[in-house]
Amino acid sequence: MSATSSSPAASPVSRVAKPRPKNCMECKKMKRKCDKGFPCSECAKTNRTCEYKDPAEDGLFGPINSAKDIHSLAFGTLLDILITRPRVMEAVDQYFAGVNSWFTIVERASFEERLEAAWAKLPAEDSILALCMALIARPPNQRPSKIGDTVYLSTKAILSLVQCKVPMSVPLLQAELLVALYEFSQSMPQQAYLTLGRCLQMTKAFGWHNVEFWSDDRKAAMPRELKLCSILWWAIVYVDCLLHVGYQDQVFPMHTSGLAQVSVIPLPEAFDQHFPGSAPFHGPGFRDANSDRIEGMVLPEATSAWYLSRVLQQLSDPALPGNIDPEVLSNLILQHARDVDSAKWRAGDRNAAFGADLISLMKLNQPGLFSGIDPMSTSDPSHVQAVQRIRIFTDVIHGQAGKLVEQQERLRKGSIAPCAAFAMSYAALLLISHGDGVLQDDQWLMKVENLRSTLEQVSKRWKVAEWYCESVKVALDNRLTGYAP
Repeated sequence: MSATSSSPAASPVSRVAKPRPKNCMECKKMKRKCDKGFPCSECAKTNRTCEYKDPAEDGLFGPINSAKDIHSLAFGTLLDILITRPRVMEAVDQYFAGVNSWFTIVERASFEERLEAAWAKLPAEDSILALCMALIARPPNQRPSKIGDTVYLSTKAILSLVQCKVPMSVPLLQAELLVALYEFSQSMPQQAYLTLGRCLQMTKAFGWHNVEFWSDDRKAAMPRELKLCSILWWAIVYVDCLLHVGYQDQVFPMHTSGLAQVSVIPLPEAFDQHFPGSAPFHGPGFRDANSDRIEGMVLPEATSAWYLSRVLQQLSDPALPGNIDPEVLSNLILQHARDVDSAKWRAGDRNAAFGADLISLMKLNQPGLFSGIDPMSTSDPSHVQAVQRIRIFTDVIHGQAGKLVEQQERLRKGSIAPCAAFAMSYAALLLISHGDGVLQDDQWLMKVENLRSTLEQVSKRWKVAEWYCESVKVALDNRLTGYAP
């Protein structure tokens, strides 16, 4: 073999083919054909920025290694799940017509304006918020697969990625809070507890627990922003309280315990007087108004959450300084429940606040049942009144349950809050343990059966009601057979 033939210099020069340009990022996001021009014809025609992804980002983790691409990734995930823009808008409409009617944490007008104006370049925060709305608004016939709820798993994954790439913001907190509500209502308490913990840490990072954040000057200068912050904080307290009382076999310590009692965060209605053209508000603590804009958004659940957290705190530590006299507190909660249930409110939309108030009242008056004293044979007026109140509250909940059976469309849309399911199960358990004793209710068994039947209906929308229904069934079976666990 000659030296010439074996020389490397005589070998053909290896050439690496230049990768062909792929679709530009705009065409890929809009799922349209790209002519691969610089700029492409579609971007030139619509006067949009035409960019191509660096080929080095084509690896397994390429799309998430660039912060500039997280917005496209979040938007792509939204479309992967909901397919088209009309279906995204339909899911958003379902959310506002259902869950947001009682868990009012998103200003509809501003969100829909952002969605319309920035659809072609939707920020990651808005994409993930729309996805969380779709998650909790889905109709009940869309059941999870064998590997779990794939939409929930995808939503959790993309939310974590977005949080790693973009600064903390109110839309991200709203998304996280909707996930926590979904986890609570779908009987995933451990996951809900962890998600609420992240929500609480975000509020601390925002500085909401500092007195200066809520100064009078800031209230007057930025009432819209501060009112939304207040709404979100008290919504966190609301879910935290329900998680604590709603899973009695898995006691979750409250994230907001203590903070809710000494909180410097005002209730949402405290900001209404600072909006242009509004008069100082004097009333039961909320307005009945159009909730499409922040000026009219109402959240009586905020006051209900404050009362419920106060009741739980007093029951756990009766000697805590600052506790309100139980009789006074009971009357305050009762008045709020009456205001929420009054005719001026849209029928049924505030069942979340009303249900939380009834839970608070039953919790506060329940110790009177455990004494075992016959109210007819005691001269203690507080004991007699506590038993009478429990009778009234269980009757009210039983009456509300009867109405729910006739409201299947509202239940399907999610207009009925999952907290109503816990109120029904709580009333049923009190009737099972004390119905034919201290409560002296001859119809206790019939009422329990009716409540259990309604819980079965509610479980078609909120899975947590299935768990409550089973606990009532077990307690009733034990009661009728004489078994004491």
